[in-house]
Amino acid sequence: MFKNKTFLGVIIARENSKRLKKKNLRKLLKTPLIIYTIKSAQDSNFLDRLIISSESKNILKLARGFKCEVPFIRPKFLSNDNVGAAEVVYHAIKTIKKKYDYVVLLQPTSPLRNSNDIDMAIVEIIDKKAVSLFSVYFSKKSQKFPIVITKTGFIKKKKFIKKSNYYLNGAIYVCKISYFLKKKTFYSNKSIPFFMPKSRSIDIDNIKEFKQAEHFLKI
Repeated sequence: MFKNKTFLGVIIARENSKRLKKKNLRKLLKTPLIIYTIKSAQDSNFLDRLIISSESKNILKLARGFKCEVPFIRPKFLSNDNVGAAEVVYHAIKTIKKKYDYVVLLQPTSPLRNSNDIDMAIVEIIDKKAVSLFSVYFSKKSQKFPIVITKTGFIKKKKFIKKSNYYLNGAIYVCKISYFLKKKTFYSNKSIPFFMPKSRSIDIDNIKEFKQAEHFLKI
């Protein structure tokens, strides 16, 4: 809880992945990738509850072993390649039924995100009275998931971005649950960025990014 607002942390993880097979279970410096996210979330001062959504018995067993709550098994129809993160989070919120003020989505492909990042993102969205928040980073070189930040400090969606120095890193998404349940999306015209350093902004999709994460964890 922070300033009388409650926060539900949701980790979404499926076993099968297109580019890097079983990446959520793959060991990163002898520790399964998903455990980094579970531990950082458990160390947060502001998350009131942490749950995991997965269709995988292997992932759920591992999560239980690290005392991460498993309130349900995700249905198979929500575990396909064409299912977006928002659909999975929506299902999780509706399934647990208990009400919270905000949802915090944490993806296991961001192992360098830490508990302080999570807490500072929560502080940011409350202090700025925003509807939603996306973690981003700055880069002079072109990266995946470019965004535009307006002069008023909001994230603006554009279909085609010719040049940008800001990119989504996929580590933290926060949203008012009342808005999310109505719109089924994290994005609004009052979405704000939460800036993270590039060194903690690796979003693992392939073996190259996996090795980059290993490098930064060793430092």
